[in-house]
Amino acid sequence: MTDLGPQLDPTHLAVARWPRGWRPATLPDGFFGMVEDEGEVTLVCAEAVVPPGSLALEPGWRRITFAGPLPWEQVGFLADVAGRLASAQIPFTSMAGFTTDHVLVRAAQADLAVAVLRGEPAPEPRPGTTNP
Repeated sequence: MTDLGPQLDPTHLAVARWPRGWRPATLPDGFFGMVEDEGEVTLVCAEAVVPPGSLALEPGWRRITFAGPLPWEQVGFLADVAGRLASAQIPFTSMAGFTTDHVLVRAAQADLAVAVLRGEPAPEPRPGTTNP
């Protein structure tokens, strides 16, 4: 398997939810992403700078980045990432910038995720569990 060139950021991130229309008083320092849809606002940022008052908070995430630029015409890159992480029983969520893709994995699984994305074989699955 080829090495996808994953880069693990040391920052512990949180994913937080607010009602539709919410905006932070100031934008968080460092990496962040914000999405608003019909029902909510989701903010991903460093755990240390999450604004107070969220409706729900999921701490304990780490960001893996794939150096870009990744061409817009590239087909199957995220499918490859998803397949490798699934083979190691690692759930993830993805985010994309204009030229760079990112996945978020649980902090406890970050080192294993990077190893699998570098082309190392996934460990033997343990039925009914996810791999830490």
